[in-house]
Amino acid sequence: MPHRRSGVQHRLTRVYLMQVVLISLATVFGVMATAKIVEHVLVKQALKREAEHFWAIYETDPEFARPDTRHMLGLLTQPDGSGDPIPDSFQPLTPGYHRVDLAGDRPIVFVEDFDDARLYLIFDERRVAALALVFGVLPLTGVLLVIYLMSFITWRKSRQLMSPLVQLAEMLRGAPITDPRAARPEFDLIETEADSEVAVLVAALEAYADRLLDFVERERQFTRDASHELRTPLAVIRANLELLGARFPGVPSVQRIEDTVGDMEALIATLLLLARSEHRQLPEERLIVNDLVVNMVERLQPLSTSKNVALRSEQRSMLKLTAPEQVLSIVITNLVRNAINYTNSGSVEVIVGKNDVIVRDTGPGINPDDLERLLQPFERGVGSQEGGHGLGLAIVQRLCERFKWKLEVASEVGHGTQVRISFPAWQTWSKF
Repeated sequence: MPHRRSGVQHRLTRVYLMQVVLISLATVFGVMATAKIVEHVLVKQALKREAEHFWAIYETDPEFARPDTRHMLGLLTQPDGSGDPIPDSFQPLTPGYHRVDLAGDRPIVFVEDFDDARLYLIFDERRVAALALVFGVLPLTGVLLVIYLMSFITWRKSRQLMSPLVQLAEMLRGAPITDPRAARPEFDLIETEADSEVAVLVAALEAYADRLLDFVERERQFTRDASHELRTPLAVIRANLELLGARFPGVPSVQRIEDTVGDMEALIATLLLLARSEHRQLPEERLIVNDLVVNMVERLQPLSTSKNVALRSEQRSMLKLTAPEQVLSIVITNLVRNAINYTNSGSVEVIVGKNDVIVRDTGPGINPDDLERLLQPFERGVGSQEGGHGLGLAIVQRLCERFKWKLEVASEVGHGTQVRISFPAWQTWSKF
């Protein structure tokens, strides 16, 4: 279905075309009304007054000459049958105004009786029509042409004034959003009049784009630097924890520290991934989600065991996806870790469906009023005994939006929480 044009310039064009059509219709009706006024008011009133003038003189002088001018001819019939010869087409006429065929024309014929005499006034209005054309229609036509010309000039000027705005809108609409540097429009290409409102708008947008790009670049640089700098102390902590665990096996505090270090390493890896994914396109792979889920469940079994939570997976369908494996692994790992941390006892299930992955727990659940809040960074729910910064769900949502995955969270207080990730059909595949 073709896209319907509804931009500002096309709206202006439609408005001016509508204006021209309305002006034309008003002019046509005005000319028609003028013609009717000339015929029904001026001409007919003139004929009636001419007849009254003739009868007034006829009373005193029956031999008074009939009207005979360039445009009007009078014929008179007397009671005794004498008078002027009357054309056959006039015989059936009654008193009043008529249009009669006469010598190839259709003049106006005014018929009036006085005593037993009858007067026919034949008026040829072609001369009057020519005068009406000269003094009426032609001036109206000139006014109409001036109006058309002014409307056209106004339309052209409006398009010129709106053209930079339309160009700016198209430039912003076509800008890529994956790379902010490439997304910055070339504002210098937009031609504007100096000190115009459009020039002020373009300058303001250019300054705003520069500030925004600087902010994004600072955020990326901080994310990369912080992630890299944190890896070294975490590696030292991990190495010393292994020595400490070998010296004091089975100490719960050591196990909790190891779990926390694992969470921090996963968070750092996620932050690095986000920084890279927004800077360049991540490589996509053909992967079997079922295998990824099985490996992830095995890897998180020690964490669930320490929390006395049963972690298991259910394969309802074979799900094959074209996506970055690292991204999908981070998303599912974050959801499962979050479910384990908020489930003090019970179970966590990871279900692989036809086009989705579901993480379901038997934790305390989430109040419906808190669901939207928990998707924001640094927001945490109640009921967790573990540390954390409330970034898990926020990161998951950000990655899902980045790769067009649909994230749905359903929860009931006292009955647990279910998180569903649905994948678009164009990312799934059925053959190797």
